[in-house]
Amino acid sequence: MALALLLGMLATSLVYASVFTYYPLKISVAPVPPPVILLQTDDAISCTGLVRSRAAIYYTDLESYPVPGWASRGGIWSLQPGYKGNAVQGADDGRGIGGASQYYYNTDLSSYSSLWVSLKTRLVSGSGWYGIALIRSVLNRLYEISIYTGGTVEIWSYNVETVLGWYQLASQTIPGYNANNWYVIVLNYVVTHTSVDFYVWVYDTGGNLVASVSASSTSPRRFAPAYIGLQVDDLTALFDDFIISTADPRYVLFSDLPGGGYSVSVIDNLGNLVNSTTSTSASVALGVIPDIVVGTGVDGSIVITRPNGYACLAYVAPDSILGGDSYSLITSYITSTIGPNSTSATINVPISGSSYCTSYALSLRIANNDAKPYYARLLLNDQSSLSPGLYLNVTLSSSPTDVASPSIRIVDGTPVSPATGWLTINPGQTVYVYMWGYSSSSPSSSVLHIYLEYCSAPGGMGACVYYPITMNVYSS
Repeated sequence: MALALLLGMLATSLVYASVFTYYPLKISVAPVPPPVILLQTDDAISCTGLVRSRAAIYYTDLESYPVPGWASRGGIWSLQPGYKGNAVQGADDGRGIGGASQYYYNTDLSSYSSLWVSLKTRLVSGSGWYGIALIRSVLNRLYEISIYTGGTVEIWSYNVETVLGWYQLASQTIPGYNANNWYVIVLNYVVTHTSVDFYVWVYDTGGNLVASVSASSTSPRRFAPAYIGLQVDDLTALFDDFIISTADPRYVLFSDLPGGGYSVSVIDNLGNLVNSTTSTSASVALGVIPDIVVGTGVDGSIVITRPNGYACLAYVAPDSILGGDSYSLITSYITSTIGPNSTSATINVPISGSSYCTSYALSLRIANNDAKPYYARLLLNDQSSLSPGLYLNVTLSSSPTDVASPSIRIVDGTPVSPATGWLTINPGQTVYVYMWGYSSSSPSSSVLHIYLEYCSAPGGMGACVYYPITMNVYSS
């Protein structure tokens, strides 16, 4: 009985005995990349200014009469509607040098051994000659470069090759001459020890060469021209776009471009495109024969555009744009630091320090690596430090013609619009943080604290995420 009781107790212990075995659980958490990331710009160039070299000694668009600093020898001179704006009209009365009539810039230029002269002209009535007069300092001899109503361009001298008489040095037919058309005369004269040489081109207002002629005056009575101006002989004609220059006024030259593919456009003060061209290297010549004294001789603008179609610089002339001008482009570079996980960024952006130039910059890229679209905008934090004189717009852009509007807008250092409109970033798409502006006082430095807000649904609906962007904008 005792044995049976012991076996029963052992059996009970076995029933409640337990063996515990532990299997450690391993959990691996892999970070999920954010669907939208910030990237450095793929175009770090910022165009910050244009430096101009002016070759014109004198120019006028002949918008008023009398022209300040001018004098006349004979003729009836008045103001009339011109090619653009006004023009000076001359009617011959036979009382000037050689029985013609002259109206000229009354400053002695005889110290120059070579000059370029251009004007635009159109016949009003009569038969005879109209064009450029080159006059001796004592006003008793002259050279005439003119269009004859018989359809030729001619070079004449008076009281040089023939004493007290006219002498034709050269003549060339103008094919298709039309007395109702405006023509552009371009002259280059060179004074040497043995001659005065003339090189003449005539263009229509489309910039097409219609005639050219050259000649030399070798008479001992030759002279270095002192006064340059307009001449009418036996007729009435209009004159516009007058310029005297040390360089060829048929072109505006641009240098120090970042390379080929940059488009340069000249626009007059009336909003008309004068001409545009695209560079194949770091320099380019833009023809302006149709409008050598651009527009009505004031303002005008130059736009330089990147190969991808985005603007790089917009320049508004403080006075005028002229043929013979040379411009050197000033560029600098955007630098940036992208934060951890590509969800923050700090950007340093140089801009123009002049109100005449507006810089355009593609300062940052935003990429959507997800399979669905997101809806993004930029917000300006009120903790930003903005310098007086800062004029700046910041927005999002997927192409030169597709930008989020309105933009963040700062006027004279004061935020006017603190947020951009919304822009859709489609799957696999990259868009730019696009900005343009200038500082009217230089040097200057501003810090913009901006948030990129992107959401899963349009108009700020759904889940939204914010990325901080610090933008240091400066001019030097």
